[in-house]
Amino acid sequence: MTEHSNALLAVLRAATDVSAGSSELAVGVRSWEAAEHFSPARLGVLDPLRLRAGTRALHLGCGSGAFLRALAEAGLVVTGYEPDAGMAAVARERCRDLTGVVVGGAEVLDGTWDLVLADGPDERIADLLAPGGLAVLVFGNELGLAHVLGAPARPGAWSRSAVAESLAAAGLTARRTLMAYPDEVLPRVLLDESAFDRPDAAELVDKLVRNPVQGSAAAVDPLVPARHPHRLAVANGSGAAVAPGYVVFAARDAEALARGVEAGLAWLPANPRLPLWRRSRRLDGDLTLRTVRGEGGAAGWLRQRVVAAEPLVPGRGMDALVLDALRAGDLDQARTLLVAWREHCAQGAEDLTDAHPRHPFLPGRAGVPVLPADRLDAHPGNLIVGADGVLTLVDDEWRAGAGVDAELVLLRALVEFAREIVGSAAEHPWRSARTVHEVLAGLCDLVGLTGARDRRWDELLAAEASLQEAVYGRDASGIAEELAASAHAVPPEPLWRIPGGLAELRADRERRYRADLAVAAAQGVIEDRERDLARVRAEQAELADRLALTEHALASANSALDTMDDRLALAFEEVADAVAEAGAAWESAAEAARAAERAEHTAASLSDRLTRTALRLAALENSKLVRRAHRTLWPAARVARGVRDLALGRPGEESDGVLRRVGAKSPVVSAGLATRYRRAAAGARESGLHFDVPVPAEPVPVGRGQVVELTGWVVHAAVGVRAVRFTADGAEVTAEYGLSRPDVSAALHAAGVRAPEGSGVHARLAVRTAAAREVPLSMAVELTDGTVLHRDLPPLPVRPGSSRERLVGHWTGTGPKVAVCLALYEPDIKFLAAQLDSIRAQQHTNWFCVLCDDGSTEDTLAEVRALVQGDPRFALVANEDNVGFYANFGRAAELAPADADAIAPCDQDDVWHEDKLSSLLAPMTDPEVQLVYADMRLIDEHDNHLADSFWLNRVNHQDDLESLLLLNTVTGASALIRADLVFNRALPMPPGTPSAFHDHWFAATALVNGRIEFIDRPLHSYRQHSTNVTGRQDERLDKDLPSGLALVKLANGADIDPALAAELEVVAEFELRRVAQYARVLLLRNEDTADEATKAVLRRLSAADQSVRALLPTVAKASRDGGRVTAGAERRMLAAALRRRALRAARLRIPPLTPPS
Repeated sequence: MTEHSNALLAVLRAATDVSAGSSELAVGVRSWEAAEHFSPARLGVLDPLRLRAGTRALHLGCGSGAFLRALAEAGLVVTGYEPDAGMAAVARERCRDLTGVVVGGAEVLDGTWDLVLADGPDERIADLLAPGGLAVLVFGNELGLAHVLGAPARPGAWSRSAVAESLAAAGLTARRTLMAYPDEVLPRVLLDESAFDRPDAAELVDKLVRNPVQGSAAAVDPLVPARHPHRLAVANGSGAAVAPGYVVFAARDAEALARGVEAGLAWLPANPRLPLWRRSRRLDGDLTLRTVRGEGGAAGWLRQRVVAAEPLVPGRGMDALVLDALRAGDLDQARTLLVAWREHCAQGAEDLTDAHPRHPFLPGRAGVPVLPADRLDAHPGNLIVGADGVLTLVDDEWRAGAGVDAELVLLRALVEFAREIVGSAAEHPWRSARTVHEVLAGLCDLVGLTGARDRRWDELLAAEASLQEAVYGRDASGIAEELAASAHAVPPEPLWRIPGGLAELRADRERRYRADLAVAAAQGVIEDRERDLARVRAEQAELADRLALTEHALASANSALDTMDDRLALAFEEVADAVAEAGAAWESAAEAARAAERAEHTAASLSDRLTRTALRLAALENSKLVRRAHRTLWPAARVARGVRDLALGRPGEESDGVLRRVGAKSPVVSAGLATRYRRAAAGARESGLHFDVPVPAEPVPVGRGQVVELTGWVVHAAVGVRAVRFTADGAEVTAEYGLSRPDVSAALHAAGVRAPEGSGVHARLAVRTAAAREVPLSMAVELTDGTVLHRDLPPLPVRPGSSRERLVGHWTGTGPKVAVCLALYEPDIKFLAAQLDSIRAQQHTNWFCVLCDDGSTEDTLAEVRALVQGDPRFALVANEDNVGFYANFGRAAELAPADADAIAPCDQDDVWHEDKLSSLLAPMTDPEVQLVYADMRLIDEHDNHLADSFWLNRVNHQDDLESLLLLNTVTGASALIRADLVFNRALPMPPGTPSAFHDHWFAATALVNGRIEFIDRPLHSYRQHSTNVTGRQDERLDKDLPSGLALVKLANGADIDPALAAELEVVAEFELRRVAQYARVLLLRNEDTADEATKAVLRRLSAADQSVRALLPTVAKASRDGGRVTAGAERRMLAAALRRRALRAARLRIPPLTPPS
């Protein structure tokens, strides 16, 4: 499910009326995207069809199901094909109360249909269309007027010729084409192609269509006028070619075409009014307008007049004539026309009396005439000017009370006319007027309504809002605000108004291009400065870490001193006892001393002789000259040669040795000495770089945000590596360098390259994407002499989501739909059978179970199939690759049906209590609750009872994110999670580490987005095998760690037990990395929902595997209760971080090159 389909599904589930003409859905439309799914105007393309009950209809690409709903309500037997599982779920929800409507993927395309709808040509239509059947193709025009005038091309647009060729190849030679205005998505006018062949085509089409792109879903930016060019295109025979959209009816013969499509010249479909007011009309070939839907209505002060048939009045609309005058700059002609319009509207005016009922368009303003009730809609376009100059009012469907206020209805008409002028970018002589309100001022001045506009603007807005509320059902207060805002909104500058036109725009673009180059150059300088600043900040952070450790050590020392005070008295007593014992020992020692004196006298004589001999032998070696040469002369000569080579820029062993010694003590001095040296040594440095950093070859699913872990090694043959940085999508990330890689050191040593043990490198790259693409990657290696070497890496392929297609759920019950995700790998069949039986026995019956296998043998799979055979509520998905339980649970969640409401992870060998699902669903009625889990009863592999609770000694902390990230207490097998949270926030799973668990990740995601509820009683029996490496663990995790000052000594590389050292290495490699990885992905995906305090915690823990400082607040927080909540996990991670940091310096030491033995 995507965010889009989830949003549509939420609207439909909340709606009481989901019918095709639902006013409840139509009232909520606020955008073109929503109108496409919920506006009744969408169904206008069906008006020309002769729909018969029982006809079998198929919609290829049915989307949200708007057409399916309308056809099914007309009595047709409907099938919808939709490859997007999320949208298919939306379509099923739209048709939820209709029987016989089938929606699905490729599995539904088995058979033939009498009516096939498609969004453009489809090679399958010929095979799917029954003999005598009719195909309906609805698509946008590649050469549509909107595209010609600069609007972006819409997806799915086709040319008429391409569609004609496709239909001819399919044998559908009988065709009829309707032109859709302003487009085929929300058509307000459908014109038969024969209308464009009439002698009066230009007049007829302009009268019916007016502005051909007004209301288009393509969001046309009106840089140039549209109505006049369209009229010219029609007059010159090109009108059909530039129509915005098409509706093509096609059949194998003319008889089938005639049976399925009404004869007619044009259709004016129903608009998104409330059902009481909707009407649909057809213009026949004899130019008679016939009402085909709508009977007229009345509500309060408003009435609607609907006639069965009336002739189309010949002539041009007054609005078209006024537009011609304004385009020519002829204000006198425009004034003459508008005055004639006003005078015609004023015919039949009378004085206001108390007998006139009051309503929004007749508030009772003294001195203002009352016009007849049919003048409510006095738009200039509704006044036709005949060839003889006679004026005729048409389309007068609305009646307001017994009369209307003359000023208000005339102002209303001019406001709508001004909207059309601005919305179509029509040319006019008021060059400073850009908004609707400003253009209205010009029109009112021509017709003498300026004073009325100024006095009665607010009154007009309130009256219009009341009218639209009555007709469309929306709240009047909101409508009034929108009308006022849109009247003063400044639209884009029309091209005809811009001085210099396109030439000036091109010149501006060139100037902007040169400015962008200058900005890019400045940005490069800024990036260099920021890189220097980042290096200084890193050194400051290192010092801050040391200070924090020292303060921690001081606190520990003070605590130790308190203990030592208590022990000091005992120590003094022990000293007194020791003195007494020493007295006796001294007496024995005196006798031993006398014997030793005698032996010493004899030894002295022998020593004197040996000394004289040694002096003679060492005379030369101990001479002053030789001693000084050993101490100073020869080392100084090597240093001098190194300094000389640095000064001359000569690379060599002595100069590299100087740089290594100086760089270790002062990086700043080392960088300064190496400036000239780097230029001469650049070639040698380039060839000395060795590395291996693999990049994923398969596309990485990203979702709302993902991290990619790069792990490898980097070595330079001559000098040390100071830092490694990776750049992805322009963002630079400093990698963790100095990780243990003894395998690399040994292999390179055998090849004659001195490689430190700590050549390992690890980087975590944050990635976002909206489409499948390749992210460019590069690596920068900074050496200890300041040289920076750059390498391009293979691009990183990414895609928005998983490539797996979700399963279609078989739901047999009522209530929330629960997808049970059961991860399998070589299960014990008797345990699996018991688990499946307990799922079948659930009191809540509306569930569907996905069994996702992780590479079991064929024999095992055959046994599993036998357990679920014949039960459509179970779906077994076999996978050849074994990805481990963490990734396999993620894979199972990706297969869950798109219309599921909740996800229930499931182990393969537990036993559920029959009320498990119903109990877990109960708290989900609170929308804040994202995950619910319960206690568990413990059993062994022989079904022996071990414990009544999983929580004997440990403390539950499902409401504290920081503690939860350190130590998980939410067991997935006992949990239920909202499906939309899993689909939109948890998936795809982060890369994980060997210590990562799916339930831990789901719980952290849930807590960031809402609340976790715990049910304090067992809801299933958890099987604890004797060989389990996971499961319940009640012991503290820091019980074997040193405490106090001894813990701080880990930062200085103190020796510890080898077993503990190995454990801490695993903690640093896997658990610290897991915490940092989870925190980073949570931050990427939930920036819109997490509060600032949560974001601060996640930012800090994102560096948990690289900075000791990131863990210190966590340790301080846990120390308040002695680590009882987290079982000491924070001290275990701190110890691992301290030890890794202490080992890093030793691992980066470059060893001497000795011949391999």
